[in-house]
Amino acid sequence: MAVVTLFMSDRDKSKTFTDKKEADNYDKMLELAESVSIWMEKEIEGLNESQIESIGLLLAKNKDNLLKALKGKPELLLEKSDSEDSENVTPISASA
Repeated sequence: MAVVTLFMSDRDKSKTFTDKKEADNYDKMLELAESVSIWMEKEIEGLNESQIESIGLLLAKNKDNLLKALKGKPELLLEKSDSEDSENVTPISASA
């Protein structure tokens, strides 16, 4: 019988990974999404909690393309995004 080591996300207990680095990257992405969501909630009126979390996750999942776009390649944002390729992520509330 083979033994497989699983790593659990600290921020999303329903997610497990076979690679520690992948689990850590996932947690960092959720942490960034949470911070962006909190920031947007303070700065933009009229968005509901679901919209804020969705936008936060979108920006966090696509941070690399967003950074490149901010550095002068805005067309990258129009290409297929990473979030279209990845599975849906359950939003983590700010109290997590």
